[in-house]
Amino acid sequence: MPWFRAGVVLCLSAAFAAGQDPAAVPGDAPDRTPSDFVRFVVDGDGGHLDTAITTYRKGEVTLQLFGAVHIADVACYQVLNDRFTGCDVLLYELVAAPGDRPGKQREDRGFNPLSMLQQGLKNSLELSFQLDEIDYQAPNFVHADMTPQEFADSMRERGESMLSIMLNMMQSGMKMQQEQQQSGSAPAQFDLVKAFQKGEGRHTLRLNFAQQMEQIEALAIGGKDGSTLLEGRNEKCLEVLQRELAAGRKRIGIYYGAAHFPHMEKRLVEDLGFTKVGHEWVVAWDCKKRPDVKYDRALMRQRAYVRDDLARLGMAAKAWRNRHGTDELPTAAALAASEAGVVTGPGFPVQDPWGTDYVVRKRPTGSRLEVASAGQDRQWGTADDLVEVEARRGGLFGR
Repeated sequence: MPWFRAGVVLCLSAAFAAGQDPAAVPGDAPDRTPSDFVRFVVDGDGGHLDTAITTYRKGEVTLQLFGAVHIADVACYQVLNDRFTGCDVLLYELVAAPGDRPGKQREDRGFNPLSMLQQGLKNSLELSFQLDEIDYQAPNFVHADMTPQEFADSMRERGESMLSIMLNMMQSGMKMQQEQQQSGSAPAQFDLVKAFQKGEGRHTLRLNFAQQMEQIEALAIGGKDGSTLLEGRNEKCLEVLQRELAAGRKRIGIYYGAAHFPHMEKRLVEDLGFTKVGHEWVVAWDCKKRPDVKYDRALMRQRAYVRDDLARLGMAAKAWRNRHGTDELPTAAALAASEAGVVTGPGFPVQDPWGTDYVVRKRPTGSRLEVASAGQDRQWGTADDLVEVEARRGGLFGR
């Protein structure tokens, strides 16, 4: 949907080349420009979305562009945090006051539409959020972006607004969608509901989302004079770069959204005299096919069987209490033996499928009993415990 892609541009700031053979992309070569900064590589019925680390040199200075994908696997951020330590300075993007550094326990989330979209994507795709994983407190991190006031002033001078940018992206998205349909290159349709029913929903979302990211570059490009969102912020970053070069920094990194880098690379090579000397890839999203983390059909069946066991065991416990009172608590084995012909039936199990004995116990309050399983982790008092409580009148109700 175009409106969704437009929103994603604002929160991800990434440009993607989808479904290409990495060996066949000229921009991947260590000495070729223009470069590709994010790609999707098909691998069987899955694949991986990669972000680039591109290296340039000018005399004794080594400069690396680290392509940011604002939601990614934790492993990607771990690699980047490690690589950042090799830089004398790491210039980072964030429209904020120069002294503001994101922390993992931020208190400024509030009601922010872009933050909400980022968090929604993170949760839906089971990825992690950049601001939660990157160590912005590192001493070599240097703010290299506009302040909120500079951003607002630039947009006003260019006659822009966030609404106008969004509308332009939506229009570009709709035009692109029409062109794809006419050319027969539109992304394949998929049934998301059916995918979740099969335990493949998150894989399907992640895979299809990653494969369509190549469109973001076209949507993110501004008008003929550029935009504040991309070129304007790039120029601010390059100002900070010039300052750090003048201070004698020899190993410099720039960590910006990958959509910024085509323009930034052009400026570095054509205007500032840098030469591309290296290009490598880091996996940002692992899109190999695997069941949803929270979905396991076999486990669901096991837990349903346990609930049936607990329901029958609970009825036996109720009959036991009617005869013996609540002072004497039976074991599951005693209940199965004493009530085998009445409630439980022959061969009634006294253990759950994971090898832990069912437990009959008094409730924390009141006189009723409850029967319980420790669940698949075999640990009592955890979230996967299964408990059935003796009803006041006939039957049982789950707690």
